[in-house]
Amino acid sequence: MRNFLYRLPRFKTDLPMDFILGEAVIIGTCINISESGLRGPFSSPVPAGADGLLTLYHGETSFQVDAHVESFRSGEARVRFVLKSDQELEDLRAFLKLLTPVPLWRR
Repeated sequence: MRNFLYRLPRFKTDLPMDFILGEAVIIGTCINISESGLRGPFSSPVPAGADGLLTLYHGETSFQVDAHVESFRSGEARVRFVLKSDQELEDLRAFLKLLTPVPLWRR
């Protein structure tokens, strides 16, 4: 018997992003995002388990958050957001609202 695991709603995007890992800035594109994290390719390998500062860009607006690389396969990373406060969660939700007119996340 399979257990049901709830997964936060995700949606497709095409957002430029960068990941600061130590002294390196690695450029990428977010292709899939939710409240918990994102998925996308980077210009160079990002080691699984790495922690850094991720910035997403949408026009003149950006969202910056601490992030943890869960995995990196075939040039594509799965990244989890490390939200440290309720305010960071609210800031993330406000950024997500800019990306889609239909609310796909919990309130």
